[in-house]
Amino acid sequence: MVIGSPGVVTSLAWGIKQKIQYVLEGNLNYTGASIRWLKDISLIDSEKETGRMAQQANPKNRTYFVPAFTGLGAPYWDPMATGLLTGITRTTGRNEIVKACLDSIAYQITDLIRLMRQESGSEIREVKVDGGPTANPYLMQFQSDIAQAAVRVPELEELSGMGAAYLAGISSEIYDEGKIFDHVAYSSFHPKMEMEEKDRLWQGWQQAVEQVLAHDDRQEGFYGA
Repeated sequence: MVIGSPGVVTSLAWGIKQKIQYVLEGNLNYTGASIRWLKDISLIDSEKETGRMAQQANPKNRTYFVPAFTGLGAPYWDPMATGLLTGITRTTGRNEIVKACLDSIAYQITDLIRLMRQESGSEIREVKVDGGPTANPYLMQFQSDIAQAAVRVPELEELSGMGAAYLAGISSEIYDEGKIFDHVAYSSFHPKMEMEEKDRLWQGWQQAVEQVLAHDDRQEGFYGA
């Protein structure tokens, strides 16, 4: 069993036939909810248009968005951090801000992947994902590029509920543990980005996070202003 570091935690995953499985877990405060925020402030009409807008963004724009609306979760654990939009220029528009928001999801997940690689000693060449944002091809490709790992997206958007149902079925000996997911179809995304570009983008993300972590607004009364 891998013991979690201060950045990630070791959690109980499941137990089947008295065999307990553990996982490394990293909790992020804002990923898909950041897309809903774009809608709340009227930058988008629908979550479905975000992928198209991101693809239409100026590729030379270097806008970064750190969605620390309620602090930063794993692996930074800074509850006092606040959000940041940085790198904007006169030519930054809706498309570029939407792209920065989508990219922030992939950057945050890659933060965890990189730490888990370090903690487990495993390369982690493949990432299986689920949830609403996985329906966005732009985001899934960027996730694969920035994490340098294959990303597998199931046809079923939400696997958590199905997994819980199957676990109950296995415990009741209705399902065969070794075959329950054989029927799940996946689409795959593989890294295409040049390593030099990936490294440059990642460095920009790290610099943006450092700006957030270096905030000096902790004095009493700041949030009541």
